[in-house]
Amino acid sequence: MDIDQIKGRLDFLREAERLKSVLRSAHTASGRTESTAEHSWRLCLMAMAFEDELADLDLLKVLKMCVVHDLGEAIHGDIPAIEQAAHPDKSAQEREDLQVLTRTLDAPLRANILALWDEYEKAETPEAKAVKALDKLETLLQHNQGANPPDFDYEFNLGYGQKHTGSRPLFRAMRALVDADTQKKVEAARRVVRPEQPGDEAAIRQLTVAAFAGATHTDGTEHLIVDALRAAGHLTLSLVAEEGGEIVGHVTLSPVTVSDGATGWHGLGPISVAPDRQGQGIGRLLMDAALAGLRDAGAQGCVLLGDPAFYGRFGFVVRPGLVLPGVPAEYFQAVSFHGAWPVGEVRYDAAFGAGV
Repeated sequence: MDIDQIKGRLDFLREAERLKSVLRSAHTASGRTESTAEHSWRLCLMAMAFEDELADLDLLKVLKMCVVHDLGEAIHGDIPAIEQAAHPDKSAQEREDLQVLTRTLDAPLRANILALWDEYEKAETPEAKAVKALDKLETLLQHNQGANPPDFDYEFNLGYGQKHTGSRPLFRAMRALVDADTQKKVEAARRVVRPEQPGDEAAIRQLTVAAFAGATHTDGTEHLIVDALRAAGHLTLSLVAEEGGEIVGHVTLSPVTVSDGATGWHGLGPISVAPDRQGQGIGRLLMDAALAGLRDAGAQGCVLLGDPAFYGRFGFVVRPGLVLPGVPAEYFQAVSFHGAWPVGEVRYDAAFGAGV
């Protein structure tokens, strides 16, 4: 290889580096905007991960196609899939940009890269069809994995790339799993946590009864406790989780007293999630909102009675010297927002005796 060819290829690589700075609409799990180069890297990794199921394909060609499929975006950037209908010239622009990007290459290599891109774009060969499918699947996988903005449109993903991901049983199976995750994201996006409003009382009562029906370690008075706290005006916070206009979760917080005179402490509970929505993250959503609300209100800390395996995820611990008489010590837990811990017996509001 002569020195001019080497220089030309190095110049091409310097130009291609621009792809590292081209940002897509997707976000990484840490919340940072993803680059097109990162997408292309994991697309290659995805092809390698499923190499054994793609044994009938030319894997080297597949990997090369994965590398070059978005290379033209180094010039004018990425157009998100949801906006591509407004850019009918996207393909022509990318090919023109790829020609510019490869202008310093020797003719055979340049022709090879352009031919790979054309093959991918036409999606007629088995390799091109596979890369098209994997490209869509990697995009969807990242959308589900990323820490996206609150207004991210997950519903669009359910129809995105369907014509490409049905070309092989493998891709259909992958698509089904990814779509199931997408559907969970869609449902979660429809959930909002808000303060209780006038008119919510009956729905909260019905939800609370249903949530505790048949539960162990309960006397079935939780709905009466909520009603009594509300009637006495002793609710620190009363939050509902709403999904599509339906109340599917509720949490109550109320002041507690400590025998050492500490102030600013509150009890969390009852917390209720509709039986058919349990295990879907609603309890976590309510817990996060409840604790954030207490912190914003200047509370010192919070106590509760419940499963340490669950509530430990939110920082609750069994605190020696802080006790609730008459209950197993391992289930009574607390979290301090400012590091100061009271010592003594905790007493809940008189409403917790409702119905007893």
